Amino acid sequence: MGVVVGLYRIAVAVFALIGTQEIWRDGDPSGLVYFTNQSNLLLAVVFVWAGFASLARQPQPPAWLKGAVTLFILITGLVAYFILPPDAPGEPAVVLGLTDGQIVHQLTPIMAFVDFLLFDPHRRLRVKNAALWLLYPVAYCAFTTVRGVVLPDTDYPYGFVDVAEIGYLGLVQNVVLYGVGFFVLGLVIVGIDRVLPRNPVIGPKVPGGARPGSRSGSARGRGSRSRSEG
Repeated sequence: MGVVVGLYRIAVAVFALIGTQEIWRDGDPSGLVYFTNQSNLLLAVVFVWAGFASLARQPQPPAWLKGAVTLFILITGLVAYFILPPDAPGEPAVVLGLTDGQIVHQLTPIMAFVDFLLFDPHRRLRVKNAALWLLYPVAYCAFTTVRGVVLPDTDYPYGFVDVAEIGYLGLVQNVVLYGVGFFVLGLVIVGIDRVLPRNPVIGPKVPGGARPGSRSGSARGRGSRSRSEG
């Protein structure tokens, strides 16, 4: 099963890279201003790591990082679905009949969430993770604001951070509104992690039933063996 999980994760990374190819292949760094592209590129890096780790039976990325990229890519998908205007008609398909927008807004969020549900060990996340994950969206908002002030002739990447249109009061209101929504979404991810079985549905089981990454279980095991040997 480790091979299946590894190949799936590498496929997620490949789709994320295909959807952002204008940045890394065509040399258009301006696309990095979009949260969509940032979250997909981060997803690609973490899932390449996770994919090859699964194939080689090596340690996986830490739970907080895997949870973070899951949250960020879900934010991308949900914001695109509920807030952003639909993609312009006539966009060319790049793979499997899908456009860049469909890949980065729909396919990769769904695939990443499926990976989280089925392939990850669970009961590893805490509420504090959901709070810390907010640092990135807040930093992104600060980045777009500073960029707009320093480069007033450039367009803001999204209307809900466009200070020129909504003003600073509107920006603060959106930061609070979206921040609460993203925190709740992070809590949902943590809650799902806490109620799912510790072992992944598909993939290697957690050795000895101990919490992944826990040293206490292995320490107790060594202590028990030492006492039995003595």
